[in-house]
Order: sequence, then structure tokens, then C-alpha cells
Amino acid sequence: MGEVLGVGVTHYPPLMSGQPETYANILRGVMKSRLVPAHMKDPKNWPSGMQEEYEHEAERAKEHLELHRRAFKKVRAAIDAFKPDAVIIFGDDQYENFKEDIIPPFNVYCQDKFEATPFFGTPNLWNVDHTKSIKWPGAGRIAREIANELIERDFPIAYSYKQLHAPHGLTHAFANGLVYLDFDHDNPWMYPIIPIAVNCYGKAVISNRGGMAQLNDNRPESERDPYIDQHGPEGPTPRSCFRLGQLIRQITDQRPERFAIIASSGWSHAFLTGKHHWLWPDRDADRRLFEQLKIGEQRQWANLSNAEIFDQGDQEFKNWICLAGAVADRKPEIVDYLETWIFNSQKCFALFPSNGKATVGAH
Repeated sequence: MGEVLGVGVTHYPPLMSGQPETYANILRGVMKSRLVPAHMKDPKNWPSGMQEEYEHEAERAKEHLELHRRAFKKVRAAIDAFKPDAVIIFGDDQYENFKEDIIPPFNVYCQDKFEATPFFGTPNLWNVDHTKSIKWPGAGRIAREIANELIERDFPIAYSYKQLHAPHGLTHAFANGLVYLDFDHDNPWMYPIIPIAVNCYGKAVISNRGGMAQLNDNRPESERDPYIDQHGPEGPTPRSCFRLGQLIRQITDQRPERFAIIASSGWSHAFLTGKHHWLWPDRDADRRLFEQLKIGEQRQWANLSNAEIFDQGDQEFKNWICLAGAVADRKPEIVDYLETWIFNSQKCFALFPSNGKATVGAH
């Protein structure tokens, strides 16, 4: 019977830059939007905790970088100790392969190798040439067999043998996570991967162009396309994400290989939290989710609705709900939980050991 190690990490894009002073640039970009009320563009009107963090931005940003580094190093050590035969990764597609021509709820990539140029933004944390390409092994045969098993278990899922669009190759939720899991560039990734893309952004994946395009769209309504510039159908429900994780766990438990199952994403994102004028994430909602996680009650996440996810700016959290389905029977080991006001998103690092024993020191 196969063994499974559950893992939760982030793929925080600003981390790639190696410039902590830019981590709050998403916030500064949002403040330029006409949709943000004028009085909320003045930091004096922000919550007191946000004002304090913004006042000490440089110091907090450096701390943010170092905490990420420590967490990724601990997680990688646990993965290396586990020695998986294949690694399943849940990651969101932000208008990369999921575009106007096809928008599935989920997609399993069945490939024997993956490639990306993740350093396309310059500079980067490691001073790597921005054209450098990285190759990672894939577990294409196993991925195809898992997709088939899901379909046979009444979970119709999309699959593909290549990236449909994605000019930089393997999309950022996967590529960034893999780069960060070799944080000091001294431990190249060697485990075959099975990326499973999740339409976390759901009804806004096209209209927001997978990010925050809606905040910078100054066109009158008459010039907007009735389809691609409007909300579309919802993405997968939290319950269906949880069910996918459950079924994958059932399938992997019946296979001989050892699997790591990873969720790669942050939690609430400021630029998705309209009730906060897109300036800060829903810290309170994420704290409630985190409290459930700490006591091993992540199965409760299946009861969330798409409306709640949207209200909280927790679209990418659906990756973690997929993971929760796969490790619903386990109490996690929290590596770290990074709360923020100004660095766009909350981040969590967690391990769900196969033997229930601690693998790293808890934070």
C-alpha cells in the first residue's frame, strides 16, 4: 500500500525578485485604481496594524523573506526524508493555460518532463540569468492512470499531454513552488511531479485575467465584451475540491508508490478582497481556517461555499482544500503561519506526516 506525505506551501511571486523592498508593490499598484475610494488611499485611514506594518515596511519585508526561506528549507528536508516516488501538486491557473478556449475545473498534466523559465522577471533572488530554463521530471504514466481512476470513480476530470498556452512553460503555481523548494540552489529537485491545475479564480479567471485586471479597467461598459469582460460560471466548489483530494488519496493508497501531495498557494489575497477595497487580505477569515487546521479539523473546509471564498479573497485556498481532502484523517505539523497586512497574502506551511510523527520542530 502506498504511503502519503501531505505538504502545504506558498508560491508567493514577489519572493522571486530578491528585492524585499518590492513586496508591497502590489498594494501600491492597487492604490492607483479608480475603484479604491480616495480616503482609503491615505494610510492614515487604514487599520492600525496595517499602518504600523507599512511604517516598518523594509524591516518587515526582510523578516518575511527569511521566514519563507526557513519554512521552505524545513519542508524540503521533510520531503527528502520521505523520499517520494512521485509528487502530486495542486496549483491555481491564473489565466495561463485556462483561457477563453477552455476553462476546466481541474486538469491533470500527464507528461514525463516539464520545463519553465521562472526567472523571466529581472532581477531575481539568485542572480540567475532571466532566460535560464529549468527542467523537472514528470510522472506521466502514473498521472494518466490516476486521471483514469478518477473518471472511473465518477469524478470526470480533464487531462492533457502538453501546456496549452503558458509562454514561460510550467505555470507559476508549480514552477515557483519547485524553485523555492530548492531555496539556496544547493539541492536540485529530482522527484517526478504530477501537476493538477485548479480553476481557483472561478467566475473571474477570465474577466480579471487571472489577477487584478478589473482594478485597472477604465473602459466604459459599452466597450466591454459581454463574455470575457464579465463574470462567468463559478469554479469548482470547495466540496468538489475536497472530494478530489479524497479520491486521490483512495487511489494512491491502493498503489505501491510513495506520494507527496502538495498544495501550492497563499491564502486570502488583498487584491481579491473587495470588502477591504482590495488593500489587505481577510486576516480574520484566514485565522478561523488556521485554527481549524491546527486541531486537524481541515475537513470542515469542505463546508465553505464559493460565495464565502469569493468574499474572503480566498480563491487560491481551494488548492489547500484539495490537499485537505487527501489528508482529512491527519493532524498537521505547522511549520509556520505568516500573517500580513501589506504583503498581499497570508502564507501557511504545514506537513501531514504519513506516520503521524513530527518531522521538524513546530513553529
